[in-house]
Formats: sequence, structure tokens, C-alpha cells
Amino acid sequence: MDITAFFELSYGLYVAGVADSSGRLGGCVVDALAQATSDDPPMLTLSVMKGSATNAALKATGRVAVSVLPDNVDPFVVANFGFQSSRDADKWPNVPHSVTDGLPSLDAAVSVITADVAGRLDLSDHTLYLLRASDARKTGNPAKPLLYADYRARMKSAAYEAFERFKNGAAQPARKWRCQICGYVYDGGVPFEDLSEDWTCPLCGVPKSMFELE
Repeated sequence: MDITAFFELSYGLYVAGVADSSGRLGGCVVDALAQATSDDPPMLTLSVMKGSATNAALKATGRVAVSVLPDNVDPFVVANFGFQSSRDADKWPNVPHSVTDGLPSLDAAVSVITADVAGRLDLSDHTLYLLRASDARKTGNPAKPLLYADYRARMKSAAYEAFERFKNGAAQPARKWRCQICGYVYDGGVPFEDLSEDWTCPLCGVPKSMFELE
């Protein structure tokens, strides 16, 4: 069997934000999220790796907030939530975020869906959750959602590089840049000067040239 054939499926890329029973925030990158019904409220399915701290928190509390990543997301966001465990790292202070009703979500998300667990099925290495949406909102970010295939094609190496900078204590930029149009402050893991020239503001979509030092 050629496992790479599965890479052609159209997954999105998301951050599942959770809080454990003590209220400690956690989260991880997920790609296996799908709408299962068009009921009111809609039902979704979500598959989470069994051994992860995010899975343990989701099992304990039955609640999750899913941030839909934009296609111009800072690669450090993927590295932050995908390359380290919430058991060992406090991930959320590393990125701009909000906490609503105890659950964290990314400020730069395209949309955020909050859901409650309605059922689950234990698989060999993942837990498949049936979720009932409790809230959903669009953030106003004009970017398109990030697809897993696009991440693999143009962002994976940048995510690893950002994580190496982070481990070496240089992930967070010493200087902060503010969008002159909407006021968004870039506070990502890659130094602003190192962002690609086609990077755009995650909130209003203007180019990098419209940012100025605070």
C-alpha cells in the first residue's frame, strides 16, 4: 500500500484548543475534522491522536474549540502546536489568542467552532469523536483556509525552521510590527523580517509593506 496516496485527500489544518479538568489550557494541530450533518446544531467528526495531552483533556471535559488556520498563517503556529506536547509546554502564551468560556482559540483564525463531545470511538492510534457544535463564528480574516497539502508543499520546512529558532530562544521577535490599516500587531514565532514577501496581514489582508515598527 502506498501511504502517500492519502496525502492527496483534501484535509484542512486546524488547532484544537482544550482545557483540562484543572483549567490548564492545551491544544494540538489536527487535520481530520469534518462536518457530519447539517442539523441545527451541526454535528462534526474529529480524530485526535490517542497519546496526546489534548486527547486526554478532551476525554475528561468533553469540550473543544477548533481554530481554522488561514493559508498565510505564521509557520511557527503550526510548529508550536504540532511539534511539542501540552504536557511539557505551555503553548498558548506563544501566540496571540483569546479564551472564551474557558476554551482558547487563535486570534488569526479564519473561523472558530466550539463543540461538545456527543460520542467517541477508540481506534488503534486515534480517538474518533462525534461532536455537537455549540457555537461558531467567523473572525473577519479574509484569508482562505489552509489545506494540509499546501502545508506540506510550501510551509513544512518553514515550520521546522521556526521551531528550531524557538528552541534556541529566538522564536519570538524582539521588535513588534503593527499593521497601519487595522492595527494588528505581529507577534509570531518567525522574525518579521524573515517572513516571505507575499505574506499578508491575517486580519485585513494588506501586504507586509503596510506594517511599521511599534
